[in-house]
Amino acid sequence: MATSAFVHLHNHSEYSLLDGACRISEMVDWAYDNSVPAVALTDHGNMFGAYEFYVTAKEKGVNPIVGCEVYVAPDSRNSRDQNQRKPYHLTLIAENEVGYKNLMRLVSVAYIEGFYFRPRIDMEVLREYHEGIIALTGCINGFVPALIGNDQAAAVKNLQTLIDIMGKNNLYVEIQNHGLDLERQAMPTLIKIAEEFELPLVGTNDSHYLSKEDHNSHDILLCVQIGKSFNDQDRLAFENQFYLKTIDEMHQAFKDYPAEVITNTVEIAARCQLNLSYGQNIMPEYKVPDGHTADSYLKDVCFQGLNDLVKSELPNAIEDRLDYELSVIKETGYAGYFLIVWDYVNYARNQGFPLNARGSAGGSLVLYALGVTTFNPIDYGCIFERFLNLERVDMPDIDIDFAPEHRDLVIQYLIDKYGAESVGYVATFNTLGAKQAIRDVGRVLDMPLGEVDRLAKQIPSIPGITIDEALDEAPQFKEVAAEPQNADLMHFATSLEGIKRHVSIHASGIVLANGALTDYVPLFKDKNDRIATQFELQTLAKVGMVKFDFLGLRTLSEVHHCLERVNRKHNLDLKLEDIPFDDQETYKLVGKGFVAGLFQLETSPGMKRVIMQIKPDKFEDFIPIPALYRPGPLDSGMMDSFIRRKLGLEKVSYLHPVLEEVLRETYGVCIYQEQVMQIAQAMAGFSLGEADVLRYAMGKKKADLLKEQEEKFIDGCVGNNISSDKAIEVFEYLQPFGRYAFNKSHTTAYAILSYQMAYLKTHYPREFMSSMMTGESAYSEKIMKYMTECKKLADFFQTEIQVLPPDINSSETTFTVVDRNIRFGLAAVKNVSQGAIQAIVDARLTDGPFDSLQNFCQRVDNSAINKRAIESLIMAGAFDTLGDGHRAQYLSSLDRALKAAQSAQNDIDKGQMSLFSGDDSADSQIQFELDELEEMNYDEKLDSEKEMLGFYLSGHPLEQYEDLLESYATVTSESLYEHRYDAEVYVIGMISEVRVVTTKKSGDRMAIVTLEDLEGSIPMVIFPETYEASRGLIEKNKVIWVRGDISVDMRSKKTDDDGNEIDARQIQVNEVVAIEDLVESKTSSVEVVIPEITIPEPIEQLKKLCVKYRGERDLILRLTNSKFGEIIVQCGGKFRIKDSEEAIKDIKLLFGESTVYRSNRTQRQGDQPRHSVSFN
Repeated sequence: MATSAFVHLHNHSEYSLLDGACRISEMVDWAYDNSVPAVALTDHGNMFGAYEFYVTAKEKGVNPIVGCEVYVAPDSRNSRDQNQRKPYHLTLIAENEVGYKNLMRLVSVAYIEGFYFRPRIDMEVLREYHEGIIALTGCINGFVPALIGNDQAAAVKNLQTLIDIMGKNNLYVEIQNHGLDLERQAMPTLIKIAEEFELPLVGTNDSHYLSKEDHNSHDILLCVQIGKSFNDQDRLAFENQFYLKTIDEMHQAFKDYPAEVITNTVEIAARCQLNLSYGQNIMPEYKVPDGHTADSYLKDVCFQGLNDLVKSELPNAIEDRLDYELSVIKETGYAGYFLIVWDYVNYARNQGFPLNARGSAGGSLVLYALGVTTFNPIDYGCIFERFLNLERVDMPDIDIDFAPEHRDLVIQYLIDKYGAESVGYVATFNTLGAKQAIRDVGRVLDMPLGEVDRLAKQIPSIPGITIDEALDEAPQFKEVAAEPQNADLMHFATSLEGIKRHVSIHASGIVLANGALTDYVPLFKDKNDRIATQFELQTLAKVGMVKFDFLGLRTLSEVHHCLERVNRKHNLDLKLEDIPFDDQETYKLVGKGFVAGLFQLETSPGMKRVIMQIKPDKFEDFIPIPALYRPGPLDSGMMDSFIRRKLGLEKVSYLHPVLEEVLRETYGVCIYQEQVMQIAQAMAGFSLGEADVLRYAMGKKKADLLKEQEEKFIDGCVGNNISSDKAIEVFEYLQPFGRYAFNKSHTTAYAILSYQMAYLKTHYPREFMSSMMTGESAYSEKIMKYMTECKKLADFFQTEIQVLPPDINSSETTFTVVDRNIRFGLAAVKNVSQGAIQAIVDARLTDGPFDSLQNFCQRVDNSAINKRAIESLIMAGAFDTLGDGHRAQYLSSLDRALKAAQSAQNDIDKGQMSLFSGDDSADSQIQFELDELEEMNYDEKLDSEKEMLGFYLSGHPLEQYEDLLESYATVTSESLYEHRYDAEVYVIGMISEVRVVTTKKSGDRMAIVTLEDLEGSIPMVIFPETYEASRGLIEKNKVIWVRGDISVDMRSKKTDDDGNEIDARQIQVNEVVAIEDLVESKTSSVEVVIPEITIPEPIEQLKKLCVKYRGERDLILRLTNSKFGEIIVQCGGKFRIKDSEEAIKDIKLLFGESTVYRSNRTQRQGDQPRHSVSFN
């Protein structure tokens, strides 16, 4: 290295989490592009990015200096003194492999033992793990510099402690010059004490962003972190000097200081020679019986398992497949991994824990033989190479769902077996996605929420889409983004997009190490005291750690409890694997849309509509449903094409005859990733392993790899006598499908669970629905949905399935089946603890039913239940059946009843009486009369239920308006997410919350409203003009009709069923009408929503109905179209229709229950252009 060189030793990346705006790749590229031979990474308190940095730098030929700016507790890392909240900083650098391991141990201890607002070490632990580490005294907040201004003696003492621990050869006095007054004041003293103690100086720049121009981006990132506006003058802000400066700039910054501050950076860099090995398998060894290797034992277990499953001689196809899979497993060295999974799955099954394997693992016959998966992949065309192959050597990924109450028990089994020091959770990092970046930056820049919302909602709802991709794929987004007022927003959002913003625990990942985890990775502890690796999954794979996936799925608890209830009630021994897959009653129920409670099928009204259109009549019809109902297939029209072809409304065609064999089961539509692979095999002669590389390239949009694969595909097709033009056509057809095609093994595993649940619901509806309500008892909107489903099921089966209110004399903790009905569980009542419920049940079991409020208060252990819990039970209606009073009396008399019970208990304690001695005379009990009060009226009863249960139980204020809801509302709280943004909708509901606010700019008043309907609630925003026009109607408990547009609710967060963050929705209100005035003001037309796939056949029948019910109302058709959204068509002339219940009913029979309503569309201006049609 030349003497004029300089090496940056104090740098922060995005892993400093909202305090670093520099990506690791950018930092390394900067060093490479500027011919700087080395660069350091010293993030705040962690090593989250250390390994990624090491690998990235090595690949570029840059010497990676791995360090950390640790936090040092003022006293002990174990202290939690409020007066010592602010820790000091200290820069530590790993000189070699020993130092790297010690640095990992230090940051692990900082999180696990020393965390107090920040992860902190102390001198004790530094003394234990200092070997191989070089220390720099830190920035102006450092362990030494921070004390110079106020307590120089303490600063010197701290320096002496560091000398004692590190030795003078491994300690440098760090100075910085960012132009700060505190630095200028401290540097002379720092230089002086360095001379006094004969310590070398070193100069650093505390870089937090890449270049000077990134200063504002970093400031905005800080504002996101602390929730401040960019224009706030009092906020935390950095100067514009905290970037990766050039060598010349660093020489200029330290020109007035000793030359060693520059040359020592080069000296330290030369000392730091870190050589880490990676890619090694560091999984613990599975102990196999004597005489076996892991591979031979796995083979024996698999063949034994298959023989038990098949119960006859194994067909050659199965033996060949098993031998092939075992050979791949042997070559990749993962036999031990499979045995470890088999072992803990075996443990779980032996304990009676329900579980379900999902993902690409379903393609493995080995895992089926081991009892990990529940279906034979050969039967369903699931491919092993999608899971594991030699061409794309990724670590195997076996995702297993456990019931939440069992998941930790299985993990504890691993901890007990392999040791707590060898088992850990896995970190995951939340990043600023495209929409989130725009919203965060817009908020920080004080831009109007409506403008930010207008921009963000134009980004397609595709997981992982970037701003640049959205500009290419969404013309409307590109148009809005180009508006001048959005220039700064777009610039900063693009610069910060993808930045790490938060660390959390991976939903399922667990790692095992051969020895202590800290020998391989640094650790951190989350707020729930779970210890996890600081590296995320991709990095762990490079280190050589294999992930084991343990997911918690509440559905499994619900199914488990359902089976227990079925077997107990009906004296059966039914198991999931006993359920037949040819039950036509099950298919009939599902085809009618009874999907509430069914895993993956109840996600939305749109999913329900698709199922009713598909009309499944065999199990294979279940498999594609989750794969089809996703943003990609929906937006591309793929789902509509599939349904039309299945119903015979569209001809099934193939781009090439070879594709028929692959795509026949999906009517010529490419749905599954496995189909992409099979097409490459059939047309281009790829092996399935090679085809998986192609599938991966398409799915991940790897441009270079995709180009290489395209050439290979075309060459292969030509070699099979398929023209290059046809090969290109097929490849271009596959590319978009490759992006959102679904893993068939995954959807098959879930389809099996969905079907099994559907079977239970069909044949044991009470046990099924009570189990679902028990599992969802904390979610009032789910309970409401399931109660509605019970009513529909009762009508469908022509039987009785009521959900009875909570009752202190018959309710248990959970929802239970009582005769032919379902009794509400007490755990769903607010403020009632499990201890209180148990005390109630115990008293009831011991001495029979309660007969009065006094009797209840005297018999239930008062140490387990308090007044608030009893009040909640009364308000929820749980005392209604006692018969000696009513809710108002019970509430008013409760204090006296509790005092009387306490007095009686005191007498018992003194031996003066026995309440339960069998004496029923008046003398044996304290006389008690309820207060004389009027009973609550109907609305008061409903309100009390709503307060305690989260919903109305014995009735609903909107029930009297059910006819209007059917006729005049186009959307409900349940169906809100089925409509596109900007869609105009009508809704009827009761206002449950109103918050009137004042706008910042104009000072006008507007309202934030929650509107409740029969299915849940909808957030709404009413801007000043509309609020002023309808102010008299915006009151709590007022029932109103609303016309508005769907928009993004930026105040709320929401996730889809796969855990992806999606935009929360609200309605932007344009018009409000009192419910009493609705019929008179809003009826001028009949509107019919027609799904695209039903065209054209039912249109002909609609024409006949227009003749049959000819009348005075306009007929409006709202045609849903996958490409253009919604097209509004006004039918005139002879196609005016009568507004009668008979006409409405007949139209609903054609298009579905939620497709017809009344409106006054012809009276309004500003609608989309209408297209007149002529029915011939």
